[in-house]
Amino acid sequence: MKNKIASLTLILTLLLALALPSLAVEIPGYEGGINNENNYKEVIFITGEPIELEGTLDIKISEKNRKGVQTKTYTYKYDLHNVKLGATLRRNITLSETFETNGNQTTSQKTLDKYSETFRINGKTYQVQTDDYQWNQGQVLHQTGLLEYYAGDWSARKTYKVGNRRAPTEEVTVQTIGNLVGYDSPWSATQTQTLHYIIEFENKLEENDSWEGTATVEASYNKTKDYNYIENIPNQISFHGGFMLTEKHENVLKYSYNLPRLQGSGRNIGQDSMTIDTNPIITRLNIPALRDVRGLEAEKDILLIASMDGFSLTATNLGPHTAVSRGDFARALANTMDIKLPEEETTTTRTRRSRRNKEEETPLRYIDVPKSHRNYPYIEGVSNRGIMIGVGKGRFEPDRELTKAEATTILIRLLGFQNLAPIGNYSTGFADDSSIPAWAKDHVYIAKELNIIPRDEYFYPNKPITKEETATLLVNFINYLQKQLKYDYRENILN
Repeated sequence: MKNKIASLTLILTLLLALALPSLAVEIPGYEGGINNENNYKEVIFITGEPIELEGTLDIKISEKNRKGVQTKTYTYKYDLHNVKLGATLRRNITLSETFETNGNQTTSQKTLDKYSETFRINGKTYQVQTDDYQWNQGQVLHQTGLLEYYAGDWSARKTYKVGNRRAPTEEVTVQTIGNLVGYDSPWSATQTQTLHYIIEFENKLEENDSWEGTATVEASYNKTKDYNYIENIPNQISFHGGFMLTEKHENVLKYSYNLPRLQGSGRNIGQDSMTIDTNPIITRLNIPALRDVRGLEAEKDILLIASMDGFSLTATNLGPHTAVSRGDFARALANTMDIKLPEEETTTTRTRRSRRNKEEETPLRYIDVPKSHRNYPYIEGVSNRGIMIGVGKGRFEPDRELTKAEATTILIRLLGFQNLAPIGNYSTGFADDSSIPAWAKDHVYIAKELNIIPRDEYFYPNKPITKEETATLLVNFINYLQKQLKYDYRENILN
């Protein structure tokens, strides 16, 4: 068991590093299952009653790029059982996925290559081979620079045969229509699958022995990263407390069914659920040295951002009421949103580079952001993703003050929600609505609706945003990713 779990963990870790678009939070299995580090669960209905199964699932994934066509191959191996009912299931699947990228969108198509399944219960064996299963799935993924949103649909028809495959004594046909929807962000991720089954049984030896049933399975995966401030109990300690990050992965499977009552009359109608969670991952953050933020309303927000190195960890004075520059905002974003930074050059790399001709060296992205600039790696990181861009003529203006309208626009652009604002002439509700630049109005409206910016009387859109206001804005953004977005994708669908 431990070897299988270690193998699955290694494979999934490698998957996250692949260059191809990756649905990092995809529910394990090709349809309707949940798992954690040790166990996998699903439910089937082919005997005329719901049967919950659990066991192990191994996943292997490979990729290739041939003549510009990107493909992935998935191999799944299931070993499941229900000890109480004496049921066992063995299943092996190979799927292929091809990708096509257009700008910030990627579509993919999954098809079934090989399939075998053997289910045993009460002395009876149900079998499925590749020819007995027609399955395909299409998905689309949209990247915003920080988040990935995706949705997909699939259809399938699977035929279980009992006895001789060429002349079976019984057949169970399962038709499936399914869809999935999800997102992935640095602070939360959710995917919800919904599958609708039509199950048809036919006894080939007895003319009037047949039945039909339906079932629905909803499987949801959820990742949330929470932060908490932990006070230290001893008084004689160099710091009063600090922040702790806790990453949790939760899995829920709900199912309902309308099946025949094989013994007696009427229908067997019901519903149930299963859950399975992972062990939380706990991380203690660094303790910032700031002293000039004590007693401020946003003190905890500032300390949280500083603990993640969004503000300097070593500075004793932040100057909470001073303005944030474009470069400093890039740093705060990169370090609080886990944005990948360019790798630092090693001594060996610099030596090799010094031997090259100057013409071979990679030119700077921005003429006013040399590699010696304190925010160079952060500006490169956000620019690589299109999160923040230059101001024209090859310049970024890293030390220019950032306005509240600009900061708000950046965050809403990261969500990709600017197009959700009303069309035509409308008001954001702020008393200084007329002062909001036209390019920022949709973003400000959405930010207010999502409680990412305060619902004060005035917004002051063209005022430089202070470090205190930046901390509150980023913490509100984190809270939105943690709670509201997750709720919309999970609870609104499952309930």
